[in-house]
Amino acid sequence: MKNKFIYSFFILGIVFIVFLFNLFKENINGNKIYNYINAERNNSVTSDEKQEIKLLFVGDVMITRYVEKRIKKLNKEYIYPFEKILNYLKTFDYVIANLEGPISDKGMKVGSKYSFRMKPEVAEALSKANINIVNLANNHIFDYGKVAFEDTLKNLEKNNIKYFGNSYEPLIIEKEGVKIGFLGFSDFLKHLEVKENKTGIATVNDNLSEIIKKAKEKVDILIVSFHWGEEYKKIANERQRKLAKIAIDSGADLVIGHHPHVIQDIEKYKEKFIFYSLGNFIFDQNFSKETMIGGGVEVYIKNKKIENIYFRKFYLNNNFQIENMSERLVPYELENKIYLLHEAKTPEEWQKGLMFVKKPIDYDGMIFIFPDRQIRSFWNKNTFVDLEVYWLDDDKIIGKEKLPSIIKTKTVKIITSPLPVNKVVEIIK
Repeated sequence: MKNKFIYSFFILGIVFIVFLFNLFKENINGNKIYNYINAERNNSVTSDEKQEIKLLFVGDVMITRYVEKRIKKLNKEYIYPFEKILNYLKTFDYVIANLEGPISDKGMKVGSKYSFRMKPEVAEALSKANINIVNLANNHIFDYGKVAFEDTLKNLEKNNIKYFGNSYEPLIIEKEGVKIGFLGFSDFLKHLEVKENKTGIATVNDNLSEIIKKAKEKVDILIVSFHWGEEYKKIANERQRKLAKIAIDSGADLVIGHHPHVIQDIEKYKEKFIFYSLGNFIFDQNFSKETMIGGGVEVYIKNKKIENIYFRKFYLNNNFQIENMSERLVPYELENKIYLLHEAKTPEEWQKGLMFVKKPIDYDGMIFIFPDRQIRSFWNKNTFVDLEVYWLDDDKIIGKEKLPSIIKTKTVKIITSPLPVNKVVEIIK
């Protein structure tokens, strides 16, 4: 009897402790407390993925010079640089890269001392990696002359790889009843401009706006690529900004850039994104950290419009193989600046927030997306970075305040939104 009494008392004690724990999580002023402090279930139904078209844009691909030497030294195949992310690449309908040089065993070097020519087997490797569309409008595609360029087209076609940038007509693909157009322009090598009876590449010229307008008339979505800018500069120059805005004013739905070999800043203009440079995807420039990190733009299309855009970073190892990649990041505009944010859309993600995060990190903060509007409270428990917190009604800022790290405050600090909100952004300072 005594044992039964002790057992019953023990069970009641556990129930009481659980009650106290849940009570502690209840809110101050009627709100629940979390790291984000209010976790409710998001039971929204995901969209029908069968109707969704998935595109991935990546930066420069150059599988020759030291990349090729490393592949040979390791006794690997040309698919080697992509091996660790093959499953990821194959989740997309189309993967689009800038082809930084011809794929051919023909031609003679006519470019500078930095001239590139990839073996014909590279085309097969690209196809196996699901890189099925490439831009040709760049400053290296004619490094081995017209013969190698024309042979490149044959090698691409043999491996079912589509291409653009060799014409002022868009490449058009049609899927799920949606017509998507691709145009590519080089801001270099104007003497190699394609003409009616001359093989060449599309270059930036006085007819840029008209070319884009005509292309847009033929498609539902138009994506324009530019080979432009200054090498190793992380901020786009004024010419890049001018050309990007001309493209969007003329009908482009998205602008993708390459050539600087590093990731450049991102801009939003008239609700359209401009990614000024995606840097290197596969390249051998291991002289700096920045040239060993490439950018990727994930584009999700539904109902004949771009529904979502995300950004990733790809990290090359010393063998010029993509070793790993970042989580999917949301490019989000606040006060005329684009931040790359982790996305929190579930109660588990809301609860975790940015707890235990320490610098250095490769993103700018976190965006919390909720299914409804509520007064919301955040705290700095287990938060080791200083935060600037934006309270948002949809995308409208209704308040902003600082939330110092627990290291600075020593005790837990709680902040509360001034009005009901359905989004909150935390920027790491």
